[in-house]
Amino acid sequence: MDEEEYERMIQRCLRCSICKWVPQIQVKSQKYATICPAMDEYNFHTYSGGGKIILALSYHLGRIGPSDELRDIVYKCTECGGCAVSCKFLNTLEPLEIMCEFRERLVKDGCGPMPAQQKYIEAVKKVNNPYNEPHESRKEWLPKDIQTDPNSKVLFYVGCTASYRRKEMAIATARILNAAGIKFRLLEDETCCGSPILRTGVKDAFLESMNKNLDAIEALDVDTVVFTCAGCYDTFKVDYPLHRKYNFEVKHTVELFDELIQDGKLKLTTEVPLTVTYHDPCHLGRNAERYEEWDGDVVELMPLVNINIPKKPKRCGAEGVYDPPRNILKSISGLKLNEMERIMEYSYCCGAGAGVKSAFPEFALKTAQIRLDEAEDTGAEILVSACPFCSTNLQDAIKEKGSKLQFYDINELILMALGMDIKKVKEKAAEVA
Repeated sequence: MDEEEYERMIQRCLRCSICKWVPQIQVKSQKYATICPAMDEYNFHTYSGGGKIILALSYHLGRIGPSDELRDIVYKCTECGGCAVSCKFLNTLEPLEIMCEFRERLVKDGCGPMPAQQKYIEAVKKVNNPYNEPHESRKEWLPKDIQTDPNSKVLFYVGCTASYRRKEMAIATARILNAAGIKFRLLEDETCCGSPILRTGVKDAFLESMNKNLDAIEALDVDTVVFTCAGCYDTFKVDYPLHRKYNFEVKHTVELFDELIQDGKLKLTTEVPLTVTYHDPCHLGRNAERYEEWDGDVVELMPLVNINIPKKPKRCGAEGVYDPPRNILKSISGLKLNEMERIMEYSYCCGAGAGVKSAFPEFALKTAQIRLDEAEDTGAEILVSACPFCSTNLQDAIKEKGSKLQFYDINELILMALGMDIKKVKEKAAEVA
């Protein structure tokens, strides 16, 4: 977002508060009508998407300056994109992009990121992952019986969280690829995708991570890169092309495995008699919609009323990855899917994104507990998702709340439908933890 567009955007907020709610036509009950986790937690307009746009305008005009209070408010946002989807029903603003740009400006002025976020950024610079784990331990999740092919055209980009914290997701992905006969390779020197850095506004460090990864991948003869992490997938699919083009295809595992099931290459023959509900990760859902290039003009008809010539594409989140995970669940014999009220582009955030889990852990947990309430109300016994960040935060909330819900990554359910013992996968993940 250039200077001219940023100024135009922050001046055009109508202060309508639509950004706080699921679009009215999509609301199914008052209980689950909100879309902004920060508003639900702090209940003050400044924490909403529109409220932060007003802050950005005040900061830009010099009416307020850098402060710890300002920093805390701006960083108490998961950048889930819910406000942006809601805003598009009345306006053409980009609240999420404004937030990203605002954070970049705070960083340049020495007012960001949060101290806890700065620690994991330094860890990425030092050991290539935000958990400050030894870089040489990155592949310790890989069981000896998994078959990899150093000459494969398919690269499995594991990501930091699945490599170090949610190893069961990495193991499940690798076993499914083997079961389907898909040859794959791993990066010899995989590093952080940069997503947790980018969301805090530290642009230079993000670009460094991006270039490390693209240099390493482009040195290989691969045509497809597969992700089990929604955050890595979104960063490669949406954010990288804004700064550097590449010539390989990116797929989340739910997209690939759905294709394999439909083509009969992955046969789910074992019944899984469970009632589940599916949580759409923000990075796999609305935020995974690519930007469409637009080079038009903004014509002002009257104050606060502009038109775009030609019409500017609206990024409303509808092009996220929604059908593949649901197709997979519906393909599993004996499994019943009960949907929550807020799903797909209107899904409620798990609470872990944009550095909130590290800087404001209580806020992250409370947000996840709101989502758990919604999941419990479906009558499901299992909460399913497809993101290691969602997995960690939702499981933490289950423990904190004492919920009877169990959590499974969707790849673990696929393993069960393939007749594999999921307990052994979890035990193996625990052994190398």
